[in-house]
Amino acid sequence: MEPRANGKINFRELARSLGISIMTLYRVVNDAPSVRRETRARVIDALNRHGYYTHKPRKNIKVLFDFTDHDYLTYFGSLLKNNISKLNYTCFSTDHRKRPREFLDAAAECEVAVFASIPDEETIQSARKVNPDLYTITLSTKSNADVTLSPDNTRGSELAARHFHSMGHRHIAVHLSERHPTRMERYKGFYAEMKLLDPECRIDRITETRGKRTVDVLNDYFSKADSMPTGLFFLAGQFAEIFLTEFLPGRPGFLQNLSIMTFDRPEDPEFQKLHYNFDRIEFVSRDLLDWAEYYITNRPMMKKRSPIHTNIHVHLLKTGSVKKIN
Repeated sequence: MEPRANGKINFRELARSLGISIMTLYRVVNDAPSVRRETRARVIDALNRHGYYTHKPRKNIKVLFDFTDHDYLTYFGSLLKNNISKLNYTCFSTDHRKRPREFLDAAAECEVAVFASIPDEETIQSARKVNPDLYTITLSTKSNADVTLSPDNTRGSELAARHFHSMGHRHIAVHLSERHPTRMERYKGFYAEMKLLDPECRIDRITETRGKRTVDVLNDYFSKADSMPTGLFFLAGQFAEIFLTEFLPGRPGFLQNLSIMTFDRPEDPEFQKLHYNFDRIEFVSRDLLDWAEYYITNRPMMKKRSPIHTNIHVHLLKTGSVKKIN
């Protein structure tokens, strides 16, 4: 492409000559961070050669990633951190529970904080106290952060209730573990929908407190139940996996009159190999990462702090583990 006589640049022709889309070129011109380093360098060089000298180097943005003892969030949060680092952001890792002082020091220096750590309101407020301009994003759980990303837990639980109801189930046990941060959100959605569809249905809670083993809690419930449920609903896939691999062996025929369903199946070959194939509410964990990357690289312009909650799509997947009851 040759420079025009009037000194103006035809961006469309320039993009074509570089083998990129016009939108990619505009993202470079507008200093959007979501462009690969190599592509950005090529575009800037071409712009400069054709007389477009107003482009300035992008400000180095610091991003804090806060982790905790939670395998799922740590794994996918680390993938996100790796992706963001490749976009020329400077990333730091903290754990606000184990090293609170280090967490607050990093929060004071960073522009963005990504919580893969189930933060409570006090934690986010303490970070904002040391840095009022800190832009906060939370993965998976509800929070008072600027942006919260999670699967649509309420809709997913409603779909599960409708599935059980459509198959004739009126007595369902629901497993809730205190290790699972979104258990109550999912349980409330399921309970409300079941009671709306069938006010006389029975819903038992199998509560697993911290320090207890899933197998022991299930043993205790089934040995003491005055009436056996026809359905068992796990609010997280990891507990359905334990049910299959640790509870069921040695119990032939146990599933003959029991239907199983779970919420999610977050299989990733590098994270966890799952063996169950129950009916489930499914979502794609990496969708959370895509949206998180979008919100990090495209910070919403807000005149006042107004939280954004983006729900990841969920759907019902039937495999036949929920049986029809006449």
